[in-house]
Amino acid sequence: MAGIGFELRQHLQKETYAGLITAYSIAAIIGSGPWVISIVGTILTGLVALAVQVSGAHVAVFFATITHVTAASLITSGMLQLLFTRFVADRLFEKKRELVVPNLFGALLLTTLVSGLLATLFVLFAFRGLYGYRLLFIVNFVTLNDVWILSVFLTGMKAYRMVVLLFLSGYSACLLLALALARFGAEGLLLAFFVGQALLLLSMLVLVVRQYPSDIRVAFDFLNRRLVFPVLAGTGALYNLGIWIDKFIFWWTPQTSSQVLGPIRLSIIYDVPIFLAYFSIVPGMAVFLVRIETDFADAYDAFFRAVREGASLSMIERLRNQLVSAARDGLYDIFRVQGLTVLFVILIGPRVLAAIGIPLLYVPLFNIDVMGTGIQVVFLGVLTVLFYLDYRALSFGLNVLFCIANLSLTMLTIHLGSRFYGYGFACSLLVATAVGLAILTRKLDRIEYETFMR
Repeated sequence: MAGIGFELRQHLQKETYAGLITAYSIAAIIGSGPWVISIVGTILTGLVALAVQVSGAHVAVFFATITHVTAASLITSGMLQLLFTRFVADRLFEKKRELVVPNLFGALLLTTLVSGLLATLFVLFAFRGLYGYRLLFIVNFVTLNDVWILSVFLTGMKAYRMVVLLFLSGYSACLLLALALARFGAEGLLLAFFVGQALLLLSMLVLVVRQYPSDIRVAFDFLNRRLVFPVLAGTGALYNLGIWIDKFIFWWTPQTSSQVLGPIRLSIIYDVPIFLAYFSIVPGMAVFLVRIETDFADAYDAFFRAVREGASLSMIERLRNQLVSAARDGLYDIFRVQGLTVLFVILIGPRVLAAIGIPLLYVPLFNIDVMGTGIQVVFLGVLTVLFYLDYRALSFGLNVLFCIANLSLTMLTIHLGSRFYGYGFACSLLVATAVGLAILTRKLDRIEYETFMR
């Protein structure tokens, strides 16, 4: 994330309100812009289809398929995202930039083969006939897996406006193609989505290749156990599984969902509130990027550089205090801003839901989902600090806790009834975040000992 911190610092160093607003605006766009564009673009695609008289059943198949493909692709690609990101970071630290793109091609090749095999096996057993739908399911799943792998590079590049423009271009292409292909029903909409994602994938790949030129074609050094940390594969997969597991439970529970096509299901009672709640994390994500990737990143670099270069004890202690202060202040600011955002959204929530035609019966579930997504931003902040400090096993353990808690508590809330829906997701994040903060506090208090003795 060094590139983000570099640009944000430029604006913050101006020490003006304009510079401050610019820095947080850039952070909001970078942290939330791509997924906001993707969500809004997908919704608009469905609305365009309805506007040109495509049946609601076909649009429901499109939405449900994209939702399931997105969830599954995040979980499967999660096994490689963190592991590969750390591999690239280590190679850049060693000034071996020429190894980045060849291993990226290797990672994309491996991802394409594995995701293609998984999707093919799924559609063979899950659907009968529907050959066009099956093919589109496979290619969309494979393309999204590759997009997630490529996305890990975007945070290390400085062409942020270009990245946002690429997402806009990809989903704009999807939207325009939907106008032409909507008459073919769900298959036409899925084809439009695939073309938009393929254009996005190709554009991002061009950006990365230009940033990291190399004469080597394909390499698989990221599979060398001496160069990677396998625990990161489990961490990435479990984090995404923890985020989605409550949704899968609501989809697979008959009384909370409805069948769309074969095993593809939707839970209107649960999907709508949680979907809307995720828009409330934009302010927290902006603060997360500004504080973690400027103050904390600077303090982190200064402290560990002093350790590596043999600075005096008094200097190391002073820089240690700055590191601890930056970590605690950053997490506190995330909590404060996201907490205020949660209160504001809860206050205006009923009016917003009424304005877009959503029954007020959704308000209690929407409120608890807003709290849950707000806690998720703090949880992400805790994990990020632990990753900076290289506590890989602790990060893995927190995600195991989050995943198991979300699974068990969500199943319990379904048994308890509709008044408790959403509490499994929120409470699991609360438990994991509280445990993470306690562990991080202890580690920060012992940072000198941990640094030298490890």
